[in-house]
Amino acid sequence: MLKLFSRHPLLFALLAGATASAASAADNLRLAISGGNPTLRNNVRHHLDLGRLPCTIGELQLGTALAGADEAISAALRALGHYHGSWTLSHERVPGRIGNDDCWRVAVHLEPGQPTLLTRVAISLTGNTGDNDGDLLAVIPGLPLKEGTVVNHGHYEDSKRQLRQRALAVGYFSSTLSHSVLAVDTLDHSASAELVLDTGPRYRFGAVNYGDTGFDQDFLARYQTFASGDYYDTGKLIAFQNNLINSQYFSTVSVDQGEPDPDSTTVDLNLELVPKTRYESIVGAGYSTDIGPRISYRLHDRRFNSRGDTYQLSSQYAPVQSNLGFQFQQPGRDPVKEKTLWLLGIQDEDTDSAESTSYKAEVAVVNVLDNGWVQTHSLTLLNEKFRVADDTNTSLLLYPGIGWTRSRANDPRYPTRGWRLGASVKGGLEDLLSNTSFAQATTDAKIILPLGGGRLIGRSGLGTTAVRDFARLPASLRFFAGGDNSVRGFAYESLGPRDGDDKVVGGKHQITASVEYDRLVYRDFGLAAFYDTGTAFDTNQFTLYESVGLGVRWFSPIGPIRVDLAFPLDDGGFRVHLSMGPDL
Repeated sequence: MLKLFSRHPLLFALLAGATASAASAADNLRLAISGGNPTLRNNVRHHLDLGRLPCTIGELQLGTALAGADEAISAALRALGHYHGSWTLSHERVPGRIGNDDCWRVAVHLEPGQPTLLTRVAISLTGNTGDNDGDLLAVIPGLPLKEGTVVNHGHYEDSKRQLRQRALAVGYFSSTLSHSVLAVDTLDHSASAELVLDTGPRYRFGAVNYGDTGFDQDFLARYQTFASGDYYDTGKLIAFQNNLINSQYFSTVSVDQGEPDPDSTTVDLNLELVPKTRYESIVGAGYSTDIGPRISYRLHDRRFNSRGDTYQLSSQYAPVQSNLGFQFQQPGRDPVKEKTLWLLGIQDEDTDSAESTSYKAEVAVVNVLDNGWVQTHSLTLLNEKFRVADDTNTSLLLYPGIGWTRSRANDPRYPTRGWRLGASVKGGLEDLLSNTSFAQATTDAKIILPLGGGRLIGRSGLGTTAVRDFARLPASLRFFAGGDNSVRGFAYESLGPRDGDDKVVGGKHQITASVEYDRLVYRDFGLAAFYDTGTAFDTNQFTLYESVGLGVRWFSPIGPIRVDLAFPLDDGGFRVHLSMGPDL
């Protein structure tokens, strides 16, 4: 078939111009453009559109294709403010690429000449309220039409489009460009641009119709970013839709904007909300070196009542740590940023260092602050029976707390840049339903940075406690180090102050740090190298435990799975760690 086309170049040229696949069947004509700046050269190339022609085109057909080249080059230069440009145009046969016959080469050399500058730009608004509307006026400084710049017809058209789009976005549905002129003085190399937008009236949000969703309309209205009667704003409408999507109540959120009513100058909204199934039940299984094999079950009721309250039952069984919990959640006045949690739980933990059974009741108020931090105020009642080393005790504590967390990542599955910060303070007073007085503060941080085609991961944690009677401090509030997410190479919670029998009893303070480098080596698999250090302690005299190691990473569909081989630097030997969970 290629031989047939080579004998009939006109047929080939027609087919090449009609489809890209035919053009790719042979080597294409070379177009070389010199002179001017890259923007000018690209615009000329776009206007000429000769690259689709095949090398095998005949000279007669090439001449036909070049018949409109001068006008195309002139239009390309004028569009970018060069009204007095000149150019030379030539063509010749040149050797083809390896294995191909000779090919046509078309050469264009540009002499753009003196550019024409915009010496005056006037953009104004007229209408009922548009001339005083900051929401619309704010777009004008960002338009590409600017005094002192080279004339660009594309910028002129873009400015008209952006001005009109912004007017529609803030509710000027009957706005029109009543005047738009780009006047060019080619002799003086100057130009002026004038745009006048007649806004007409600004429309407002009308009624919001939610339909039958099973939720109170007063509750759903708390997700609105506007009130009926507020000026229309597309940005607020999109934010409202996103709020409903992120509420996790609905599988479908569709907003139908009604026709603007010129009599009332309002726009009604009709929503189609399809609730998710009321109950979600999840059975899970997993394994980590710290707590061994585990099975879990969770039941989530997304629609306990029409006010948006939900509850969740959760349980876990593992050799080291088992628990059963109930959480009741109530949306706040602003359900996007506020919620109240009521929690009840029981937990059994059995480690090499301690055994404990704890009963907890807690209320927590969670707020997303304007700066992005998540702030949690809590009040906790804890009853814990515990054995640490050879001492057995029971403690009752009532303590308030406050915490802050924030994180950011460029990719939830495999972030190459991101960070997480957290801090908390809590404490209780003896005789206020507490067996002892204590205060405790913790901070933790993690950062991920790109490095050499891989990732550098840093992690640190600090904790400190002031307590009147340490023996009364429950095991769950003491600090231990060692384990998958602490100092690898050492068993879970095996590092800390010891008693006279050399048994770990936990500490008042803790410090941990880690530096890790990982890199993908094949698809979703990667290798890692790391250094960990840390300990739990009571006094300012303590020993930091250290380890180094290598690891394998699998970024699976259910989350990262990590297998690490860690070597303690002082004790010798090694320890294998298996864990999973998000990087941030």
